[in-house]
Amino acid sequence: MKRSYKIGVIVILQVLFLFGMIGVRYYTLASGTPVLLKAAPVDPWDVFRGEYVMLEYDITWIKGEGLDLDSSRQQDVYVVLEKGEKYWQAAGIYLDKPVLAGEQVLVKGDVDYYNELKGEYHVSYGIESYFVEEGTGTGLQQSKVFDAQVKVDRFGSAAIEKIIAP
Repeated sequence: MKRSYKIGVIVILQVLFLFGMIGVRYYTLASGTPVLLKAAPVDPWDVFRGEYVMLEYDITWIKGEGLDLDSSRQQDVYVVLEKGEKYWQAAGIYLDKPVLAGEQVLVKGDVDYYNELKGEYHVSYGIESYFVEEGTGTGLQQSKVFDAQVKVDRFGSAAIEKIIAP
């Protein structure tokens, strides 16, 4: 195979990989179940990435006991969400994919810390940062709480659809 063909194949594979990454996010947004979460901003600005908001949700810290986690590394978990009056709340945290009942939704996350004093797991879902229009990050930082409309697909992947400021 000539060198130019090898370079062409490598470029095509890289482009396909990038489109695959984008396609997964679009699939989640197009086919996912809408979930409204209560969110709070953490940090609105980064010199290298521009203006964005780091988010922490009510489902970031989950009470639970009895999970046999390896504390030396992050571990995949499944969090079951149930619809409350306005917001969805965590109903349980599991190492294996549980069976859902009724109007429950399953979201996949990573446990990166366990607070032994409170008996709570810190779970990251991949939806903790949201890029905003220039000049609007400070406004979101000043509002202590706002809503995040998130879509969760059938595989447990989550994607932020929009931020709803008060």
